[in-house]
Amino acid sequence: MVRKSWFRIAWSSSVAWALLATLLLLGINSYWLSSNDNIAAPPLPHGDGPDYESLAYSLSVGNRYEFAWEDPKWQEPYRKSDLAFRYTQLGRRDWPGPTTARPPALPWLISQIYRWVPRGPQAFACVRWMSVGALSIAGGLSVWLAGNLARKHVSLVRGKSQIIWNLHAIACAVALAMAAIDRTIKTYVNDFLTEPWALLAVTCFAISLLAWSDSPWKLRWIILAGWFFGSMVLFRSLYIFWLPVIVMGIVLVSRRSSRSDAMDSGVRRWWIAPVLFGLVVSLIVSPWWIRNCSVTGRLMPMGAQGAASLRGGYSDEALQDWGNWHAEAEISMQSKLDATEGSEDWTAAQREVALSDLAARETWTWVQDHWLDLPRLGAMRWITHWGPWRIDHVAWKCAAMLGLFWVWRSRWHAGVVLASILIADGITTIGLYETGGRFLIPLHGVLYGLSGVGIAGCLALVWGNLVHPMHEQTEPQ
Repeated sequence: MVRKSWFRIAWSSSVAWALLATLLLLGINSYWLSSNDNIAAPPLPHGDGPDYESLAYSLSVGNRYEFAWEDPKWQEPYRKSDLAFRYTQLGRRDWPGPTTARPPALPWLISQIYRWVPRGPQAFACVRWMSVGALSIAGGLSVWLAGNLARKHVSLVRGKSQIIWNLHAIACAVALAMAAIDRTIKTYVNDFLTEPWALLAVTCFAISLLAWSDSPWKLRWIILAGWFFGSMVLFRSLYIFWLPVIVMGIVLVSRRSSRSDAMDSGVRRWWIAPVLFGLVVSLIVSPWWIRNCSVTGRLMPMGAQGAASLRGGYSDEALQDWGNWHAEAEISMQSKLDATEGSEDWTAAQREVALSDLAARETWTWVQDHWLDLPRLGAMRWITHWGPWRIDHVAWKCAAMLGLFWVWRSRWHAGVVLASILIADGITTIGLYETGGRFLIPLHGVLYGLSGVGIAGCLALVWGNLVHPMHEQTEPQ
């Protein structure tokens, strides 16, 4: 009874620290954004910001999910911008009909802001302030994650309770420091990009999956994890490639739990959790996937843009630039489509399908010609993915790997869950393409939390005597 109260107190303190951390990060990130002169400007010229904003505009005025490149009202704030000469999007042509080129979550979110705040400087600023909120909440959750994992880890330390509290506080402080000083992640609040929202969704997904791994018979957590994973896919389609590895991790935990936990025979079936997880994910994403198949007239649930993007990752430019995606291949393919007879009469979906078919052929041809380079290309992508190689990044990423080691040593279930997320992310990057480490940004919340655990675990070796996990008493649930 005393031990149970102890853990309740520790859990409550983690929540309190997470709330305080969220407020502190909100202030820091708000200062960062307010110091930007372009806070009320349209999305930046480079990147996908104008694409998402164009789709959001169409939704906000009652049109279909389609681009509005040639709409004078859409173009107006861009042409008034000091950076108007850099917006190559103003020269794009509208192909009639709905598109499947971008996932729907961010455009829908921006369109809801436009329903409350008329599109213009104030609305553009609101979008960025919403990104600040998502970034700050994700940082606060990473602090809670660090404290919660450290609490479970330092329960293996023989020593005074003050040592345990100190380790708990240090883990939270390290995660908070990482979230506060990491400049790389803050740059994404200046634009209309998915990073802040994907960061929040991935962090919530990881926390839900960890909560389930602690009590695999409590299926509400696996349902919540499925909901967050589906949300991740709607913000960024490539997360669907995580699914096999994530499901495998869930299967491993379920099978081990079904053998070791004293549960009734109905709940002991190991396949319930992975099947339920897959079902929830399917329910979240299936409306969008069905819509894409209907629009393209093909079995293309994620739309037709994926093959074109893949071509930029399997190209001479990518091979020469450490696996980074380059637009030259897609630009070349677009020119070839322009020269195709009758292409002027295509709809947006027809052109996207034609681009996908051409990209698939060119990608396969390139792979056949460079198959000996594929291992080197994959290795370069992985190295780029975990860069850039700044000293501070190297330090906290190494600390995060130590944190994963301590979690795995202490609690096999939690270690498998966290490792499955990192492995799924790595395999996806190696198999697709990289963009200067951008795809690692959504994992920063999890890595901040693990870095705190890594530091706390190392200090535990100095301040206390570690108990081997085999000698750990089972914590009452």
